[in-house]
Amino acid sequence: MLYYLIEVILSALGFYMGSELIVRGGKEIIHQGFMLGALSALPELIVLSNLLFHRNFYLALSSFFVTTLTIYTLGIAIVSVSVFLKWRKRRISIANFKERRIILVIIGILISIFILQKINLAIGIASLFILSYYLIFRLHDVNLSTKPLLFMIFGIIILWISSNNLVSVASKFLPQWAFTVFLLPIALNIQDIIVAIKGSLLSPEIGSQMTLSFIVETIILSSFTLSLVGFLGGIEGVFIGINYSLLSLILVSLIMFMLFNNNNLSIKESVVLLAMYSLVPISILLHA
Repeated sequence: MLYYLIEVILSALGFYMGSELIVRGGKEIIHQGFMLGALSALPELIVLSNLLFHRNFYLALSSFFVTTLTIYTLGIAIVSVSVFLKWRKRRISIANFKERRIILVIIGILISIFILQKINLAIGIASLFILSYYLIFRLHDVNLSTKPLLFMIFGIIILWISSNNLVSVASKFLPQWAFTVFLLPIALNIQDIIVAIKGSLLSPEIGSQMTLSFIVETIILSSFTLSLVGFLGGIEGVFIGINYSLLSLILVSLIMFMLFNNNNLSIKESVVLLAMYSLVPISILLHA
């Protein structure tokens, strides 16, 4: 028991140190929201790639669907609530928000997957095109300096290790259903959520960039994962059947797209997204 307690304490220290490094580095980077989102996606992309190259499509896609759902609901809502509680601002606005069309295209791809009930080569090619276009579109006007970038990379690595350690400890003490349905979706993104809360408490402007970072992360995760699955699945594709997590993701993505109609999000709209987090355990239980 003492050993596990020490692991929990070390994980907590890791969360604090990692988030401090990310926020410190992020404040010095131009277009912080995009860079933070892109860097936050890297650990998950590594895990997903490893699963996919070992042909473990079910676990990879389940992780992707749940992660994206959690980011769109719990992640974005927590930023808005933090800004409201700290600064009494009822609306978060994102300046230079260029992601609306990309989100709409990805929603179209997700709907196509639901109709076909598989991810094939055509979807892989389309997703790769979206990923390439988006990165070129966003990276051409980003100015980076080495020091803050290193802060953010080291912070993300520390948070990723700490979250994996916490998940490992929690899985030994919680029932399997509680761990799978409630803890795992949060644990997959706990490092991003901690950074988002800390950034939002520093200033409303950083809060808006944290919201953007969540959206960027979902775009990169979606386009990369779907492109890799499509290429590995080939012409025949990877059959996924009626997947309730995918259906929930389509619904949440459409609602999030409509809520960001003026590049901003109110506290009431954030509560709607927070309530939709209930789709995560519901979709997992239905699929089971």
